[in-house]
Amino acid sequence: MNKANLILGLVIGIIFTTIISLVTASKVISTGRANFCSSCHEMEIFRDTWRAGGHGPADKGVIKAQCAQCHLPHDNLVVYLISKFKFGLHDYLAHLRGKGKPQQWLVKWEQDQEQAPKAYESGCRECHQQLIAPGIPLKAFTAHRQYELGLTQKTCISCHQSVGHGDIITAMKETLKKQAIFK
Repeated sequence: MNKANLILGLVIGIIFTTIISLVTASKVISTGRANFCSSCHEMEIFRDTWRAGGHGPADKGVIKAQCAQCHLPHDNLVVYLISKFKFGLHDYLAHLRGKGKPQQWLVKWEQDQEQAPKAYESGCRECHQQLIAPGIPLKAFTAHRQYELGLTQKTCISCHQSVGHGDIITAMKETLKKQAIFK
């Protein structure tokens, strides 16, 4: 093999690898957005409540978040990608089996609070790095200080339950009432 063929092979390999990496990265990003996540009808209620919530596109909060920013761990890239694959496969199979209707979510959450909607601390902390900011109320200062010092077992969601989707449980119950009226 001559030197010119080796260089040509390396250049083609680098270009091909770069293109594949960029396409993969764009798909990882696009599949973490609300448009993709709510493309299944059972996720519409989550999209609607997120839109009106503090981290949705409505003018309520400063930080606008997409689904994967809250609902996937951000500890490291490998954990993130494995979790994204695992949760995505789980959600897709649930969709195929007809699971994910509001009444199924409500029953699941009533039976097991650990199965309630999850947001990961690492996702919260990626955006909210400074919890003890100047000018925050004393109650918030005290709670955040205890959290920062590890003096509490509470998580971000323990105190800020409605920041992502508002009162999702009430929204689901209202949806069920509307469905019952139109049957």
